[in-house]
Amino acid sequence: MALQERVSKLEGAYEQVDGRLSDLSSAMDSLRADMNSLRSEVRGEISGLRTEINGRFNNLYLLLGGLWATMIGAIAGFALTL
Repeated sequence: MALQERVSKLEGAYEQVDGRLSDLSSAMDSLRADMNSLRSEVRGEISGLRTEINGRFNNLYLLLGGLWATMIGAIAGFALTL
């Protein structure tokens, strides 16, 4: 095999590798964009859940405060009747 043919084969192989690396690079860029999109979506969902949990805790605090006030009122009422 002549040197010219070997060089020609190497050039062909290099072009194939270069094309494959370009495809791989574009696939990685696409994957990064998808991951960033998913990350933003998850952060939004977590923020929504955090807001909902805070609202539920606030309702629980109001309920417990009302129950406490009722118990103190009942105890004071019984104490005054004695």
